[in-house]
Amino acid sequence: MKRRHSGSTRRRRSGEHPRYEPRAVYHLAETARSRGVDLGAAPGPWRAGKRHVRRPGRISLHEIPVVTNDRTAVVVDTAERAADVAGLLNWCGVHELDPVPELAPPRE
Repeated sequence: MKRRHSGSTRRRRSGEHPRYEPRAVYHLAETARSRGVDLGAAPGPWRAGKRHVRRPGRISLHEIPVVTNDRTAVVVDTAERAADVAGLLNWCGVHELDPVPELAPPRE
């Protein structure tokens, strides 16, 4: 029996590393918005932006969406999600990200 893949599933090429997707963060932002929180109005250091890339990368984009506080930049998949994540970080009062050293996403 062949296994079907959803439209959002992308097959990896040999040697390509899996991309981490912060689904929990996206879900939290979506839940906050659905409960009436105006994430765009939350004061704080985080903002959505774009970073120019020399060669087209993901999906042939010349700019990739990022969330930044001018010290740290986090790449996300869409400009809409960048705005949501920036608003969520501000709304939660997160001023700096302090990642766990050598943390790796779970293997599939």
